[in-house]
Amino acid sequence: MTENTGTRVLEEVTSDATLEHIHELLADLLRDCPVDDMDAMQFELALAEIGSNIVEHARDGSRVAMRLELEVAADRIEGRYSDDGHPARVDLDAVSLPDDFAERGRGLAIAIQILDELSYRRADGRNHWRLVRNRTA
Repeated sequence: MTENTGTRVLEEVTSDATLEHIHELLADLLRDCPVDDMDAMQFELALAEIGSNIVEHARDGSRVAMRLELEVAADRIEGRYSDDGHPARVDLDAVSLPDDFAERGRGLAIAIQILDELSYRRADGRNHWRLVRNRTA
């Protein structure tokens, strides 16, 4: 396994461009710290799903101050979001895929399936999400 490690940080008030900025940040990090293609693809999908939920739901669609820290370590890819939006009303242990005809509600369920760890907590008036995908040896 490669020992290339690194970090990147994005801090911004959410906008229509936030998801693009999230993808760009991860792409920049992975250029310097390449990981297995499947690990990268699945981590990016989960990162985008949680990021999209923050942009859309953290303050009922209005802007929030968001911070994203990305890290590639020897054994994992990790993302840590924090935002000052409304508390997320979510029980990660109870999340499941909706029926085939549902138009929404798959993001968290997909993220849980493809990540090795997904956690949420509310502390100091902020939402905190931690996403971890273990690296393939």
